[in-house]
Amino acid sequence: MKLYSKLSALGAVLIFTTALASADTIQLGSYGTNDSPNGNQNSALVFSGSPSTTYNIGTGGAWTAPVGNSSWVAQNVGDCPGCGNIEPNGTYTFTSTFTLASSNYSGSISVMADDTTDVFLNGNLVQAFATGPNSTCQTAQPNCVTPLLVTLPAGDFLTGVNTLTFDVHQTNLVAEGLDFSGSISSASSVPEPNSLILLGTGLLGTAGALMRKMRS
Repeated sequence: MKLYSKLSALGAVLIFTTALASADTIQLGSYGTNDSPNGNQNSALVFSGSPSTTYNIGTGGAWTAPVGNSSWVAQNVGDCPGCGNIEPNGTYTFTSTFTLASSNYSGSISVMADDTTDVFLNGNLVQAFATGPNSTCQTAQPNCVTPLLVTLPAGDFLTGVNTLTFDVHQTNLVAEGLDFSGSISSASSVPEPNSLILLGTGLLGTAGALMRKMRS
């Protein structure tokens, strides 16, 4: 009877533990300093200049609409297409942070920018800015028309605070802004979950066979 109880308990624990070992997913997206995070778990974008405040701007127009749970963001309210502000050519840097319990994450974000942008994760360049013809914005991606899927390499994540940095390059005056959205997920904390479920089920089956044998 003791062996049956032990096998049953061990099998149940393996199955229950594996069920709890689902990956942890963190939603990421761009939003302004005093605006709703829209479910995103990263901080609002911060501008590197002074003041550092950022704003949700525009919903599309000459730009493609935001890619997800996100907003086009800039350091000036009037930076959207047709809003009247003209930003000088140059580089405009924005950052956002998020906190992880471990470095064992991977994922991607879709990025748009006017005119284009570099993307860094914890200081490591993961997407270089585009060069080439410029009409509405940079013709090559990243641009303001077609979202570019940017992979965030697993080896670049840190335990604790992580920082996404965007160097937005203004090359053709007029509008300037940034939009991104995506998610990252942790690997399961229990290795080979399918194998563990099979093992747990097998142990429960063995315990049942032992009980039937004892009763007969």
